[in-house]
Amino acid sequence: MNESTRKMWDNRADTYFTDTDHAKSLAIIKSDPARAFPRDVWEMLRNAVHDLKGKRVLVPSSGDNLSVFGFHLLGAKVTSTDLSEKQLGNAAKIAAAHHWDIEFRQADSMALDVLPDSEYDLIHTSNGAHVWIGDLGMMYRSFYRVLKPGGSYVFFETHPFCRPFDQRGKDAKIIKPYTSTGPFNDPPEFAWRIEDFIRALMNAGFTLADYRDMQSYKEEIMAFAWHYKTYTEREKDNYAQHDWKINPWAALPTWMGVSAIKK
Repeated sequence: MNESTRKMWDNRADTYFTDTDHAKSLAIIKSDPARAFPRDVWEMLRNAVHDLKGKRVLVPSSGDNLSVFGFHLLGAKVTSTDLSEKQLGNAAKIAAAHHWDIEFRQADSMALDVLPDSEYDLIHTSNGAHVWIGDLGMMYRSFYRVLKPGGSYVFFETHPFCRPFDQRGKDAKIIKPYTSTGPFNDPPEFAWRIEDFIRALMNAGFTLADYRDMQSYKEEIMAFAWHYKTYTEREKDNYAQHDWKINPWAALPTWMGVSAIKK
């Protein structure tokens, strides 16, 4: 992963973790840990691992660590890895304050060279992880290596159908071809197609178990609310942006979800 990406997330980390919306999301997860995940993702996770208690779970590119906290509260033994030491440090402070036994390790998701082979029952990445990954095949081979035989990788990401559009406005303005995957900007970002994800998974040795085109539902926590930036904005608008007749973006799938198995 690019060094400029690490520096960017180190610089953002303090603001990210002191944001009031992050605190509200954390409070919701403490009350109901399953809400750390969108509705359809939670169903895929339950199908992949019927009971999380005592299972070894790895969350690479853990970012805000909300899914990490959710897995822990659901009884899993969780390892959180990220390229940013400051992201991990802030998450570790939250875990320590709650006496949550979570392992935090700095690691590049494309290599995971600090982790042993065949260690985990489940790997999960959430929305936003793949945009920073320049080599899907390398990352998926690393995931395959650290999973136990029979282990699963479940992820969700911004749906590739949304990537050609300028997502800053209400108008459906095309700013790039679907086939143009990047890198864009600095730090470099990538806009992978559906076939890029699926082909890289298969080439790494995974067997596809489930695929879903998913919407964002109003009961999902703010971290996963596609149509708003803050809880306040969302509540003031009475969730109207989830109606495609009001907000054309809501007519498109919000995320794609994939579940794959190491046979």
